Amino acid sequence: MRRRDFLRETSAAFAAAALGSCGGQGDWRRLRLVHAADAGEIERTALADAASLLERATGFPVPIVSEIVPSGDLDVLVSAGGPVSRPGGFRIARDGPRLVVSGSGPEGARNGLYRLLEHLGFAFFRDGETVPALEGSARLDFDVEEEPAFAARGDMIWDNYLGPRRFCAAMWSYEDWERALLYLARSRMNFLEFYPPLERTMALVFPEARGLTEGAVWKSEVKNELAKRVLARGRALGIRFMYVLSYGAFPEPVRALFPDLEWENGFLCAHQPELPRLTETVWRRLIEDMGTDGWYAIRHRGEEEQSYGDPCRSVTKKEGYLQAFEVVSRIDPRASTTVWTWGEKLPDLFDGFPSNVKAVHVRHGMAKVFGERGEGREQMDGAPALEGGRRWLSAQFTVFGGNEALLQTGWSDARGLARDAAAARDDGACEGFFQWPEWSDTSPWLSHALAKIAWDPDALRDLEPALSDYARARHGDRAEPYLAGFLPLLSDGNARFMHPPRKRLLVPYYLARESLKLLADVRAGARKMEGSLDGASALYHRDYEDLLAWVGLRQAQVFEAAAYLAHVAADRESAATACREAEATWSGLRDLLARSPDRSLVSSARGLSRIGALSAAVVDSLWTLGCDFYGGYPLVLSPEAIELVYLPQLGALRSSIESAAESGVVCALEEPGWFWHDFPDRRWADSVRRLPSEDASRFEGEMRARLRAALAAASPDPPASAPSVEWLAASLPSPVAEPPLIPG
Repeated sequence: MRRRDFLRETSAAFAAAALGSCGGQGDWRRLRLVHAADAGEIERTALADAASLLERATGFPVPIVSEIVPSGDLDVLVSAGGPVSRPGGFRIARDGPRLVVSGSGPEGARNGLYRLLEHLGFAFFRDGETVPALEGSARLDFDVEEEPAFAARGDMIWDNYLGPRRFCAAMWSYEDWERALLYLARSRMNFLEFYPPLERTMALVFPEARGLTEGAVWKSEVKNELAKRVLARGRALGIRFMYVLSYGAFPEPVRALFPDLEWENGFLCAHQPELPRLTETVWRRLIEDMGTDGWYAIRHRGEEEQSYGDPCRSVTKKEGYLQAFEVVSRIDPRASTTVWTWGEKLPDLFDGFPSNVKAVHVRHGMAKVFGERGEGREQMDGAPALEGGRRWLSAQFTVFGGNEALLQTGWSDARGLARDAAAARDDGACEGFFQWPEWSDTSPWLSHALAKIAWDPDALRDLEPALSDYARARHGDRAEPYLAGFLPLLSDGNARFMHPPRKRLLVPYYLARESLKLLADVRAGARKMEGSLDGASALYHRDYEDLLAWVGLRQAQVFEAAAYLAHVAADRESAATACREAEATWSGLRDLLARSPDRSLVSSARGLSRIGALSAAVVDSLWTLGCDFYGGYPLVLSPEAIELVYLPQLGALRSSIESAAESGVVCALEEPGWFWHDFPDRRWADSVRRLPSEDASRFEGEMRARLRAALAAASPDPPASAPSVEWLAASLPSPVAEPPLIPG
């Protein structure tokens, strides 16, 4: 008998003799968490978190002791030597007087401990947690065995765009990262696709290059140290990091050192031997500094296929990838790499790749996104078109652009996500399932749903019971008003229309009968939620404001479309009324969003200097990467976006149609350019038009001035007063039965 087993059995025997038939019942003050004698960092970190949570629930300190001490009458033993064979699985059962959580390895022990906390009434969300009141007699009778559907379950946190702190990880402090990492661990997820900052590494590799000490937001040294803290904390929580590494891309100060090499818009063309040599030097230094979990996502946009890349076309994309794999193998011989399938030729690209290269199959729900107009849904559920049994991971691109920082996106329906996950699980070659958004924490429900699906896809096949369970766990006796607003919206499924956020479009489909009914139902639910705000939790207030953000945006778009169609019908009075209602809606929504500093770009900028020394480029970065890049792609719905872009666009529309009406003509709006749709009748797409633009120079000048002032401010924003929501009572326009004919 091993020493550990002997200690466990003898201590259990002593406790059983002392306690008789107590059966695991006692006083919560006697609760103890027990770790195995050989427990590692992951188990000990989870136990420390659990002890803190249980102290909040019981009101008493919860000690953590070793299994070598005599058993108590309310002990929970957490061990990594469980009988479950699948990695991450666990069994929870009584063993004498103790409740034993036995995991398959350290991760399984961690997962089982958090599953026990859920059984006790805790609930974990992307934006917080609910803690039960554990009072009276304590009983720890629980018998369950579980294992995950996918070995790898996780998230991707995009660390590139800037904007409101809630959504943009490039603005986060360590405390923001801590909250995200805790959610991953508590939700039994185990990996994160992570963008390691390279500025500091580049500065060390190329000391003669000027400007590399300046990052996008902070000095590169600040961001580097923040990343190392995040990596250390995540690994202690049982999170494995997949580093995203871009092959071929170098910043301008490095490019300036090699003027004789061939570059193409930031990429070093891959026919030159300098590319693998320079890349190896940088990646090796990065891994020496930050450590590695042996997992890398390779990006290679420098060659053909990606329509938004900058191709050199001096080698094939496959040849470029093979170069990158060889570089990685020299640095980390045990490395596993991934390459995404999105926009690539399958299975041709992967033919001949090494066996340790896995495909990341990116799903986003939208077909033909690289064409002049996206239309319809994309590929079938489950496996990509790969050959030879290549292993793969399923990635869900749930947030596609800055305008999708909302509850409903082009790929947000939990039922569709669960169906896809079930097909991936059944394929047999799929090793992982994870969220792949470009903005984080946009919908606590969606984060919850994806975590549940990654563990068991069948748990989310039926939306209503799953959402009801979620509502009760999150809001208790306020679950009913929550469901009144959220169930109609989430039952509607994926959004049917997407477009770049700064180039706003006029969408007559929002006046279709089914669209107006959805808006009316969700508005009615929002009013029910409003009636339960007094004394409600921060989680409830957040959900209410998120729902109002969806309602306000849709309602403003409805009135804009109604104003223009009334103008086409020569009904000046109705057009003017609809413009006033749109303005009132936009203004009310702006005031609502201003109450949450983490939804404002300017307010979020105010706290950046508390994290570390700011970069000299911070104002330029905040403007470009928060408002202007790629035609305004990263612009998130915020008080600033409404005030400086959306209201001026409405004003320009009003002026145009009033001026045209005075002249007795119809104002013709511009063709829309790119957008994606899944309208039930494609004629609705032909009626989409582009709204007049805002004053771009005023937008930039005002934003830069506000950002400079915010960055210099030492104090936080003053608390905003409660905004009026009278705009919720506006009478909606009559529905439009058929797609209208719009003058071109």
